[in-house]
Amino acid sequence: MAYTPKTNWQKGEVLEAADMNRVEGALSDVYTRLDTAAATSITLKAGLQTITSDRDKPFNLTSVRGRLLLNLLGRAGNFETLTGWTAAGITIAPNTANALYGSNCVQITLGSTTGRVSRAINTVSGRTYVVAVETRVGTATNARVDVTGQGNGNAITSTSGYQISYMRFTANAATHTVGITVTGANGQTVFADGFRVYEVSPTEYTAFTTLTADTFAVKYPYTEGLAGVKNPYAIRWTDSSKSQLAAMLAFDTELLANPSTDADAETEILYVGSDGQYYKTSIWVRKQLNGMLNWTISASLTGFKEVKVIGFETYSPATVYPIKYDGTVMQNALSNKADVASFDSSGNFYLTATAADTGWGDNYTPTNDEIRAYFYGYKMYDSGTYTAAQAQAATSATYNGSGTKQWVNLVGSPSGASLPVISASNFMAYELMYRRAISIAAAVASEGALSLAEGNNIIEIGSGLILRESARMVMFTNGNYYINSNNAAGSNTSRKPRKILAIYRNNRDDIKSFAVYTDGQSNGITAEITPANFDPNGSYSISYFDTTIFPTSDIKGATQDNERAIITDLVRDLEQVTRRVSANELRKAEKGFSANWTAPSSLLNGWSNFGGANEATAAYRKDDKGMVYMRGLIKDGSMANGTMIFRLPEGYRPSQNLQIPATSRNSTGAFQSCTININTLGEVRIENALNYWLTLVIPPFVAEL
Repeated sequence: MAYTPKTNWQKGEVLEAADMNRVEGALSDVYTRLDTAAATSITLKAGLQTITSDRDKPFNLTSVRGRLLLNLLGRAGNFETLTGWTAAGITIAPNTANALYGSNCVQITLGSTTGRVSRAINTVSGRTYVVAVETRVGTATNARVDVTGQGNGNAITSTSGYQISYMRFTANAATHTVGITVTGANGQTVFADGFRVYEVSPTEYTAFTTLTADTFAVKYPYTEGLAGVKNPYAIRWTDSSKSQLAAMLAFDTELLANPSTDADAETEILYVGSDGQYYKTSIWVRKQLNGMLNWTISASLTGFKEVKVIGFETYSPATVYPIKYDGTVMQNALSNKADVASFDSSGNFYLTATAADTGWGDNYTPTNDEIRAYFYGYKMYDSGTYTAAQAQAATSATYNGSGTKQWVNLVGSPSGASLPVISASNFMAYELMYRRAISIAAAVASEGALSLAEGNNIIEIGSGLILRESARMVMFTNGNYYINSNNAAGSNTSRKPRKILAIYRNNRDDIKSFAVYTDGQSNGITAEITPANFDPNGSYSISYFDTTIFPTSDIKGATQDNERAIITDLVRDLEQVTRRVSANELRKAEKGFSANWTAPSSLLNGWSNFGGANEATAAYRKDDKGMVYMRGLIKDGSMANGTMIFRLPEGYRPSQNLQIPATSRNSTGAFQSCTININTLGEVRIENALNYWLTLVIPPFVAEL
C-alpha cells in the first residue's frame, strides 16, 4: 500500500484508531516487501520500445528462442543480378541510385497499363509461407507483391520512400511463382528491393493477421542464405536517438530453429543455468561446405555430377538444410537430379552440381583437387575456346577433357586462374545445417547486465552485435592508425560494421580518442586515431553492429519488484560469481598457461618432426579462455594441396573453417608463404607448402567444437 505519513501532529492531539491502522498497515507492507519476493514477468519485444518502471530495478533473463529465416529466393531478392527474373508487360534494369540492399535495386518500367516481374520458387505442399518486397513508386500508380493463384499483398503508392508489401499463403504445389505487379501507364516506373519468401510455422502463419507493416518488417527482415538469431542483445539507451548506452546485455552466439515448427525440441533456447552461466540448448550444427573438405567424385550423370565426402558425420542426421552458394535452399534428397544434397545411412554426405555451375562436361571426370576448386568458388573451362568472361556467363562453357584447363571465379568480375587452392574473393560457400544426434547444453559468452531505471526506459532488442573483436591497428602513410579502412591493408574487421558501439584499450572504452566515420568505401564504418592518442603497447578491441541483417527474437525475463527479491537476487549472483571465479582459478592452477602441450596421435602423409634439440615438436594446447595454440617444425611430407597433417580432437576444433598464413622452406633456403587450413572436423591441411620444413606456429583461435 502507499504510505502517507502524518507530519502535522499537535500537542494534546488524541491518537485515533485510524492512525494506528495506518501505521500498522505500513509496517505490514514493509514486512511483506522484506519477507516475500515479488517479481513481474516481462517480454521485451524485438525492436525499439519504451518501458515505464516505478523504480530502479534489475532485469533477469528467462529465455531467448532461436529462429531461422531461409529466403527461398536465395540472393536473387537483392536484384544485384536480374538473371532468372521474368518480365511481362514491363522492362527491368538494375538501378544503383535507389538501392536499398547491396549495390542495386530493380527499376521496373511499364510497357502498358500493367506488368509483372516474377520468379518460380520451390515449396512444399501444405506448408505455410510469408512473402514481402520493399517498393518505392517512381511515376507509376502502385505496386504490390503477389503469388500466382494465391492473391496479392497491400498496394504501395508512396513516392517518398520504400514501403513493404506483404502477404501469406499456404502452398498447394511443389512450385509457386512469386512476383511484383505494377499498375500505371506506359513508361511509368517503380523501384523494388529486398524480395523475400520465408517458410513459417503454423503459429506464425496465424499471427500474421496481427502484424502491421512495421512489425512485419522487424519480424521478417530481408536476409540471404541461413539466418539465425546471431548475437542477440538488449540495450537501454539514454534517449530515443540511441546516441549513448545506459545498460546492455549481449550474447556471442547464434540461436537456430526448424522454421516449420515452434516445438521446443526443434528450437535452440538461451537460458540461465543454476550456476548463473548462460547456456543454450544446442540442437543444430551449421557448417560451410568449401574446398577444405575431402571431396571425391561419386557419379557422373547427364548434365551434372554427384560428389561426396566420406565420413562427414558418424550418424545420419534427421533434418538437413543444404544451401547453395547463391543462397537458394537445395532439396534434401538422395536423388539422380541436380542441386540436391543429403546424408546416407552411414553419415556420408552427397551433393550434386550442374555442368553449368562447375564447368565439368559430361565426358570429363574431375580430380579431387578440381572438385575442391569448385567449392572454393571457381568454374572450370577451356581457355582455348572461351574467355574468362564468357565462361562465367555461359551455361554451355564446359571442359570435356581436351584443350587448356582454366578456372574462373563464379561471382564478381571474371578473372582466369590456374587451379585455385583458396576461396575466391566475395564467394559465399555452400552451407549445411543439420540436427545433432543428441542436443547438448553449450555455454554462451555474454557481456553486461540489463536494468530498468525509474521512469521511461528506451529499450532496443536486436541481433548482430559483434562483441570485443580484436582490433588490428594499422598505420597508414599519414602516420595515423586505422581500424577497418580499405586503405590500410590488414585493418579490416571480420564483418562490415554499420555502427561502432565501443573501442576498448586494455578493456576500457576509449572511443573518444577515435574519429569514427564512413569513408565512402565498401568496408562500412572506419575508426582513426592519431599517434598522440595511440598506445603502441595497448590491447585494442572493438564492439560494433553488423551490417548484415539477422532475425531477432523477443527476450523474456522478469524484474525484481521489492527489497526481498532484489536482496535474494544479489545473494544468488554473488554466490554464482564466487563459484565461477573459484572454478576458473582452479582451472588456471591445474592447466597453467604454458603447460599441457599435447602431441597429435600421429603425423600423416609422410610428415614428421624436424628434430634437433632446439626445435619444438608438433603439438597443440588450449588455455583457460578456450584459445587453441599450435607449435612445431615438421618436414618431408607430401606437398600436394589439401594434404592432411593431423587431426585435432573434439574440444580443440573451430566452429568455422579457418585459413591461416604460415611459412615453409625448401632445401636451398628459399622461403614460401603457405596456408594451414583447419576445418570443423579438426583436419589440419596444407596449401602451397614446401617440405624441407614447415612451421606450425600460427595465431591462436577459439575452440568451439
